[in-house]
Amino acid sequence: MSFVCIIPARGGSKRIKNKNIKFMAGKPLIAWTIEAAKKAKVIDDIYVTSENKKILKISKKLNIKTINRPRALSNDKIHVDDAVLHCYRTIKKRYDYIVLLQPTSPLRNHKHISEAIKLIKRTKADCLVSVVKKKILLWTKKNKFIEPVSYKIFKRPRSQDMKLFSENGAIYITKSKIFLQNKNRLGGKIIAYEMKDKYSIDIDSLRDFKIVEKILKRI
Repeated sequence: MSFVCIIPARGGSKRIKNKNIKFMAGKPLIAWTIEAAKKAKVIDDIYVTSENKKILKISKKLNIKTINRPRALSNDKIHVDDAVLHCYRTIKKRYDYIVLLQPTSPLRNHKHISEAIKLIKRTKADCLVSVVKKKILLWTKKNKFIEPVSYKIFKRPRSQDMKLFSENGAIYITKSKIFLQNKNRLGGKIIAYEMKDKYSIDIDSLRDFKIVEKILKRI
């Protein structure tokens, strides 16, 4: 089985300016994901797709192949899957699986990537998504009131019995033919790769950035 890793990293960011190249614990944020992918040693090729010259330059310095992403696929309304598909279609070589790693999950390390790939090889699933276990009771608003969506009021679960999982955004692995067919990173038979809370922070705000940086400085 062959695996290509695609790291999508656009230049614009509303919540954190230049997020993907902002220094975190001594190196650009994107470098943490690039180095994790390289250390995994179970990936055949790694590509960074971006419209940003600085991101592409940093990637090349780390000996990573790059794809120039069109501006039309680089605004905040474009879905990441569209950028990944453009990247994969631009690459001349074909692979069995596409490994999607987002730079906003720097606590995900090479061991997680290797374990996830071994899991999808063993199970022969079509897709894999990394998840974190959540002990939460979900509600939704309906008109003026709210109602539960993850449990029944008269069958309130104990926290130890909760079996809810949330995508943590760290690792996605998809058969390339599924990705091309569905134009979506998920489809077919999907398996979960469970990660611990401490590795599952997805950077979405400056507060997240500062928390993760403190953790990385201690590693």
